[in-house]
Amino acid sequence: MKLMKAVLSVLFLILTISLSAQEQISFPGDLEYDPFYAMRITDSDGNRYILHNASYISPEGEVKYFVWFRRGTDKGLAEYPLDLYKVLKFELTGNYEVYPDGYTPCRVELSSGSVFDGYLDTTGYLGGIDEDFGVYGKIYLQYNGVKSIELIHDGSYSRCPFCGALFYDQNLTECPFDNTVLTAQNP
Repeated sequence: MKLMKAVLSVLFLILTISLSAQEQISFPGDLEYDPFYAMRITDSDGNRYILHNASYISPEGEVKYFVWFRRGTDKGLAEYPLDLYKVLKFELTGNYEVYPDGYTPCRVELSSGSVFDGYLDTTGYLGGIDEDFGVYGKIYLQYNGVKSIELIHDGSYSRCPFCGALFYDQNLTECPFDNTVLTAQNP
């Protein structure tokens, strides 16, 4: 019995030490938080909206942290997912009515400084917390007359040392999930 108590005490001590040395919470099945963005959206009337904790939502309702982008022609010589963390700004330059397949002419500025033209998939919508109202909102890319989408970051991000969430939103200094002070990361 004494041996059993000693073994349990040692196991408890090892578990406590390993948990205190752990830098972030472990989730079952290697679950990790998705990255979070802040976006400034301007519509064709000049109205501006800022969304926090924003992402692209596909027409099927899947949350994505990339958008489909075509380069070449409107039918696309190359089509690929463009990660949001690489993008500073999308400027939509086309008429939505002309492109029924959902790809709208667009100029993209990357955090690397590169600028190029292509076609952005505008069949989905942007979802996030509206800064003015503090509630979740959706902005449909195909129908809301979106003219530009600025991702408010410079390619750098912060990480919550407690839960591991990544934030490209430069306005955040603490994690909205657990109030831990965020630490800057090298991109």
